[in-house]
Amino acid sequence: MMQEQNTTVRKKGQHLTSFERGRIATLHSQGYSNRAIARALNVCHQ
Repeated sequence: MMQEQNTTVRKKGQHLTSFERGRIATLHSQGYSNRAIARALNVCHQ
């Protein structure tokens, strides 16, 4: 069995990278909800 691990450590309140912002724009244009986008980026939805 393979387990996926997120090795990126994100500090609370850290700004999004330009790559993450682009990914958000793409997912939003595909009709994803804010919560689904946050889940995909592994960040808080608020």
